[in-house]
Amino acid sequence: MKKLFYIEDTKPYKLKVSLKMKLTVFLTIVSLFQIHANTYSQSKRISLDMPNATVAEIIQEIESHSDFKFLLNRKDVDLNREISINVEKQKITTVLAELFSETNVEWQVMKKQIILKKKSGKVDSSENSTGDTKNEANLQFQVSGTVTNVDDRPLPGASILEKGTTNGVQTDFDGNFSITLSDQNATLVISYIGFASKEVALDGRKSLSITLAESAEGLDEVVVVAYGTSDKRSFTGAAETVNSEALTRGSTASFETALQGKVSGINISTSGQPGGKSNVQIRGIGSISGNTQPLYVLDGVVINTNSNLRAGDDLVGSTGYNPLSTINSEDIKSITVLKDAAASSLYGSRAANGVIIITTKDGKKGETEITLGVETGWSDNLTEEKLINNEQFKGLWIEGQTNQYIQNNENAEFTRVYGDNTLYNTYENQAVNDYEGIYGTTNANSDWLDAIYQNGLVQKYNLSARGGSDKTSFYVSGDYLDQAGTIIETGLKRYSGRVNLENQAKDWVKLGINLSLAKTERNAANFDGTYAGGLNPLYMARVLPPAAPINDSEGFGGFANLPNDIEKNANPIGVLKVGKYENTEFRVRGNAYTEFQILDPLTFKTTFGIDQQAIDETLYDNKVFGAGGGIWNGVLNRVKSEVFQYTVTNLLNYNDNFGNHGIEVLLGQESQVSKMNSINVYGYDILDSELLSSSSIGTLWSHTGYAENYSLLSYFSQASYNFGQKYYLSTSLRQDGSSRFGKDSRWGTFWSISGAWVASEEDFLNIDGLDYMKFRGSYGTNGNLPPQYYAALAFFATDEKGYGGESGLSYGQIQNPDLSWELSKNFNVGVDINLFNKLNLTANYFNKKTEDLLLNVPVSLTTGFMTQLQNFGEMTNKGWEFEIGYDLVSTEDFYWRTSANLTVLDNKITKLKNDIIPTYSSRYGQDPLIIKEGESIYSFYLRDYAGVDPSNGYAQYYVLNNGERTGELTTDAQEAGYGIFGDALQDFQGGLFNQLNYKDFTIDFQFTFGLGGKVYDRTAFQRDDDGFAPQYTNTVAQLDPWNPNNTNATVPIRINGNPTFSNDVSTRHLYNSDYLKLKNVKLSYNLPILSKIIKGGSIYIQGNNLFLVTELDGYDPESVVDGVNFFQVPTSRTILLGLQLQF
Repeated sequence: MKKLFYIEDTKPYKLKVSLKMKLTVFLTIVSLFQIHANTYSQSKRISLDMPNATVAEIIQEIESHSDFKFLLNRKDVDLNREISINVEKQKITTVLAELFSETNVEWQVMKKQIILKKKSGKVDSSENSTGDTKNEANLQFQVSGTVTNVDDRPLPGASILEKGTTNGVQTDFDGNFSITLSDQNATLVISYIGFASKEVALDGRKSLSITLAESAEGLDEVVVVAYGTSDKRSFTGAAETVNSEALTRGSTASFETALQGKVSGINISTSGQPGGKSNVQIRGIGSISGNTQPLYVLDGVVINTNSNLRAGDDLVGSTGYNPLSTINSEDIKSITVLKDAAASSLYGSRAANGVIIITTKDGKKGETEITLGVETGWSDNLTEEKLINNEQFKGLWIEGQTNQYIQNNENAEFTRVYGDNTLYNTYENQAVNDYEGIYGTTNANSDWLDAIYQNGLVQKYNLSARGGSDKTSFYVSGDYLDQAGTIIETGLKRYSGRVNLENQAKDWVKLGINLSLAKTERNAANFDGTYAGGLNPLYMARVLPPAAPINDSEGFGGFANLPNDIEKNANPIGVLKVGKYENTEFRVRGNAYTEFQILDPLTFKTTFGIDQQAIDETLYDNKVFGAGGGIWNGVLNRVKSEVFQYTVTNLLNYNDNFGNHGIEVLLGQESQVSKMNSINVYGYDILDSELLSSSSIGTLWSHTGYAENYSLLSYFSQASYNFGQKYYLSTSLRQDGSSRFGKDSRWGTFWSISGAWVASEEDFLNIDGLDYMKFRGSYGTNGNLPPQYYAALAFFATDEKGYGGESGLSYGQIQNPDLSWELSKNFNVGVDINLFNKLNLTANYFNKKTEDLLLNVPVSLTTGFMTQLQNFGEMTNKGWEFEIGYDLVSTEDFYWRTSANLTVLDNKITKLKNDIIPTYSSRYGQDPLIIKEGESIYSFYLRDYAGVDPSNGYAQYYVLNNGERTGELTTDAQEAGYGIFGDALQDFQGGLFNQLNYKDFTIDFQFTFGLGGKVYDRTAFQRDDDGFAPQYTNTVAQLDPWNPNNTNATVPIRINGNPTFSNDVSTRHLYNSDYLKLKNVKLSYNLPILSKIIKGGSIYIQGNNLFLVTELDGYDPESVVDGVNFFQVPTSRTILLGLQLQF
């Protein structure tokens, strides 16, 4: 194994500086820019009485009786040099001064870290580092320079080697070096642990400024974990970290979309609306009817990510907004995704679906840095539907009406009538007259999609400042975002600000505060398929025929009423242009903390966090178009909600090392209280469309409100032990008490145990090129709460239509005092490997079993209810995660890194009382899904479509018995039977990322992909219906209907009203959802120092969601969770231009 830092065996002591000590260099340098107490090195006293001892023995003695750790290169320090030393209760600086007096070794103490290295200066010309003599005359060309990281921070101890020789030096504490070379055209090889090595050709230059990029273990070395941080070496769980740079490549409005394809095991589906809601799943779907979203933690405090809650109901929110859109991605330093029990069990009852930890940027010691970011661009729809034009619509309508006459009057003898031109023309002429009676003789030739879609403009401005002194550090920022949607009259505006402060008040106490404020203004009618028909403008625009006019100069607002056989008031352009659909949210999130250094290894931290939101929603359908049309004279729904959540967390942490042993113990207590209330006023006959308040409602339909409280009390602990920084063991225990359950089942206990073995530290794996190899394993439990606050309780509802027409109370929910947590049992094993300081590999196998699923189980009708929420059922999610990263090229001018990840997932319901066929009010008719024991949660339960019967044009199906084909065909859908035909979850999903740097230019691009899933096109089921609803348009797929002259058609015979029911739910509209998407591309140029004021910056162009390859036109597999495509809001394709300046 390649050893960059190593001390040889010395008897009777053995001293070996591990990879963790190498990592400490990086962490220590970073700490110079932060505010931390340095009390240990000042207060600790050392006593030594060691006559005729070697330097190695003295170092070993210091480490054994203190927390100091030495970092050195044996080439720089003579460990066999003998010296006698006798000191009594002296500072470490005094001991070091005596130990290395009159030597060429310099030292520096940084908290508990001691760095030893050769004094800066010209390399010894008489003997190189391997002991070979070298002719000084050959070394005649002097070169100096500085080595820094991408943040312009020095890298001390970086290796500078003349290629092809053993001539080399290391950088000093400020990253500076000086080396004498034999050739002015020599090539230098620069390397540093955790960074990609780089080759630099001199070409006669005498001064160099070299920047190294983080490699396999760069910024990921520090993992933000539950209630603290850990270095990646000692971390025994499964987690991944995404840095701030990667987050800027995602959605403009919300950060979580950037995780798709970057983090293995995570699947994200998003709405195409600005600020629209996202569904995030980590390692599969963890619940059937409970919450499936991960827990979000912002700067150590759990935040509320529910848009709204109502007593006894699931999550609601009439406009489906995303609470995470109030977080400015420019403020985020990193995001850590915790995936297994070892990583997340400390969050107990809320971590069954994984945890996403968001860490915002902090201050630093030194001169204030000011950053200005400006971004502008535009967006359109990634996918397009291929709809028929006016002439095609007319032709299909007339053909369907003609066939209807033949069906009704000629006993469906289509072959005979089609062969009789006179008779056929009679029916066709009648159909033409019918068409013109509805649509007229003048073609409107309307393009409804073109009318409702637009190119959405985007502009974003961000200003931040970061700095500090020896005692205080700060980060402040302000952000303005204006993002128009790709649908008219939609968009998002966000105003946000953040202040992060930290102060070292005393050597033993530290104070801090993180505070953010945000206001979002979102304009969006209901486009997410939550209900269909004339109230959903996007739905109507995608089904209205081109024969229906859009505009009418004499119509209300200049918009036309629709033909009589279509919903008269459903003009979607009129609905959006004259209506009002606004959601305004004001959000305050923050925490204040105090940390006490009780003893050197013992700290106590108390944190108080708040999360407050106020929502004001106005939904107005005008008096002509939409739900307010006709007799209602306008409909108004006003909603005001307030949510206040506070969290108090107390942590006692002990962290100490003695000899080869390291121990860390955490004890914690946490309490969280959430309070919310809402008022909803709903009515019609609006008196003033400009003043849309409750006083404008002429007649009330309802005036409702609710108030809810929820509390959680927790006690938790964690203990970690390591031996020789090679073997690691960790365990955690948490007890949660929740008010969501009855008094006999409120408390739940959750735990984990995990371990790791750094195998690369073993002597038998001392293999050249093997930098690091660690094996991990964990097992533990997490819980999942029901989304309802009062799920276990019985409560009453008012009934205005009771007996005799009198109002009264009735049961709204049946009591279940035994209701308890869903329990998730998680097993994970993994391996991390780094090779040649260029290649990193990670693999994980996981098995997550969820027991006591929250399900609505059928109960006796004598209870007055059909179902009751109970704990019953089991489900598993198991699979593999693979990640690979490789530095393909790393020279002075050119750097190329590629990385990829792959997730293999198998979801199965292993225990269920009875099959469940879910129904949604948002989708017409029977749903194509089934929840069945032994199958995946999103399995498609369908008839098996067999194409068109060439003899009569009817749809035909394979006859199924217990899901298996019998060999028979039928045209009667009721005789066909059902079977399971795949599921929505992708078997394989992942991403591919490349970053290329050439001088000051950088280009990176990312692909995402999925294989093995299915999608049911319910949009086609609803719209391409073979004439069932002839007033609606179709896609071009309907242009090949059967008739006696086209018996090899791909589409059944078209009959208006479709009495054959050829479009019943079947595999006819089932497609593969395999896909490949170019997720983003970014080209940037680093600006040089432009003046004394402008220190640097970058200019860039970026594209998101640039192209998609998949089987189903108009569908994005990353937009739907359950695989049912039903008039989804199209995914936006965005082009952005940006400028960033540093002052």
